[in-house]
Amino acid sequence: MADLVVSVGARTAQGKRSNNEDAFVVDADHEIYLVADGMGGQEAGEEASKLAAEIIPTALTNRLGHEEPDKAVSHALDEANRAIIAAGLRQTSQRRMGTTAVVAVRTRDQVFVGSLGDSRAYLIRGDEVRQLTVDHTVANALANNGTLTREQARQSPFNNVLYKFLGCAEMTDGPDIVPFTPEAGDRLLLASDGLTNHVHPEDLARTAKQFPRPQDWVDHLVELALQRGSRDNVTCVAVVFSRE
Repeated sequence: MADLVVSVGARTAQGKRSNNEDAFVVDADHEIYLVADGMGGQEAGEEASKLAAEIIPTALTNRLGHEEPDKAVSHALDEANRAIIAAGLRQTSQRRMGTTAVVAVRTRDQVFVGSLGDSRAYLIRGDEVRQLTVDHTVANALANNGTLTREQARQSPFNNVLYKFLGCAEMTDGPDIVPFTPEAGDRLLLASDGLTNHVHPEDLARTAKQFPRPQDWVDHLVELALQRGSRDNVTCVAVVFSRE
């Protein structure tokens, strides 16, 4: 991986919302990338996503020197979870704050992706688009255990109800951690559901070929989501691996 270079593009748009509850991080020095989507149904989603964007990269940087990468990612997300729970308890309303988070860090010839919630990570390799993350929605869990079909899950009111996210005091297990070894030509996309609800895997495969520069690509993807009717905040970070 030493001969692979990285280029990055990032874009966020407020869309039809009155404020932008999404946040993203591009830390080129430490090769840490993150998208967080503050939950509109929770109190102070914007503050929660900002806390995630502040805490997770710092915790990761501090831990990577003396912890295995997967443990460092898991512990960094746990730090953010505890901080967001505590911040929610300090609100006068005593209501919870919440945010999704998907984070990627490149280390030891691999990239480690961690996620909580329904912000996604995709790996685009040639014509193949692989979703690296699992949506932590009640509807998706019901589809996984056979209670609902995939089509029923997509139409279910529980499709927007998360059972794991940052700020969740009842969470019994930690984040999903997925490693992969990057190859020349790979593209890693981190995105909030304001994008992924309207831009599909086939769009990612097609447009990746049309837009070599990652910034042009993410600009196009965000505009595509908005043109297709996304009323949510729309955010994505693209990491492209290439030969020197």
